[in-house]
Amino acid sequence: MFKEIRNKPQALLWAILLHVFIVLILLLSFKLTERPDTSSSNVPVQVVTPDGADSPEPTEQEQDPARTALTAKEKDTSPPQPSEQELAAEQARQQQQAEEEAAQQKATLAAEAERKAALAEQQKAAADKAKAAARAEAATDKAKATARAEAAAEERAKAEARRRAEARAETRRQTLAEEKRQQLEAERKKTQAAKAKADAAAKELAEKKAREKAAAKAKAAAEAKAEAKAKAATEAKAEAKAKALAEAKAAAEAEAKAKSEALARKKAAEEEAKLAADRERWKAAEAKRKAAEEEARRAAAAAAGPSARDLSSARADWKAAVNRKIRGNWNKPSERFGMSATIRLGISSSGGIRRFSLSCNGSPAFCESIKNAVHGAAPFPRPRYEELYGDTHVITMD
Repeated sequence: MFKEIRNKPQALLWAILLHVFIVLILLLSFKLTERPDTSSSNVPVQVVTPDGADSPEPTEQEQDPARTALTAKEKDTSPPQPSEQELAAEQARQQQQAEEEAAQQKATLAAEAERKAALAEQQKAAADKAKAAARAEAATDKAKATARAEAAAEERAKAEARRRAEARAETRRQTLAEEKRQQLEAERKKTQAAKAKADAAAKELAEKKAREKAAAKAKAAAEAKAEAKAKAATEAKAEAKAKALAEAKAAAEAEAKAKSEALARKKAAEEEAKLAADRERWKAAEAKRKAAEEEARRAAAAAAGPSARDLSSARADWKAAVNRKIRGNWNKPSERFGMSATIRLGISSSGGIRRFSLSCNGSPAFCESIKNAVHGAAPFPRPRYEELYGDTHVITMD
């Protein structure tokens, strides 16, 4: 109860004021009921009865007018007393006033309660609105976060796709390079095997030649020894016959030696020619291997594609070379002051003119000299990359 009184001090104040007011009314009513002062003048009192009330029976004094007058004189000497109607009316008025004040207090309390209820409703509405705004803001933040997450996921997916494409391209390039390397390695091994075979054949031929030479020498020695023995055995024969035999033997030996040396020289020449042919075949195979390596390098570079920097550098070099060739082939006319021309030139892969247009601001001789310079400069230099054949050369001549 005291807690409720502390929470509603205005109600407590109104209750105190109401009780004080009731006490004042009671004091005032007691004061009105006091006897009046006897020194005051006699005032006749008229008793008013309510309408419709039965008239009382005439008293003894009413029946005796003289006694009534004497009694009236005696009563006039007493102070006037309020009638019951006046007291009832006063009490009714006071009760009505108290009820009005209580009703006013009740209305005030009801208004205060209504104001507090309205304030509480407003606060609740404001809180609900704040909560709704917070939920909306949270939903917006969540949507933004979701959108950012989706964008990040999409970007990561694109980056992963690019990485996979680059990885596939790199894998393909490495595969081609490995296949080319294996092919070159196989050709190199084949060339080495051919060289080893040629070296083995040359070695075998040299060994065979040495064996034949040693055999011939041994045979000659054996024959010489046999001949010496025969000579010693036939020394007793006639010197003429011996001399003839010796001369015939010398001639035969000389012929045999000449034949042997000729045969040896022929075989040596054949072996040298064979070795030379083997060396030429090895050189051709080595040149073919190097050409294959260079072709593989070009193929790998073409498969990888030129970089933007290499392509730009090659484009600048090629355009400069084309410009130099046209200007080097230009037979400049003597009268060309204030004249100019713009060449738009496309070059085919064979070095010829694919398309050509000339915007000339000069004399016919000046324009014709530029046409002749362009057509006379063909075939044009080749670029480093095939991709550049689609370019259009724009050259200003003045």
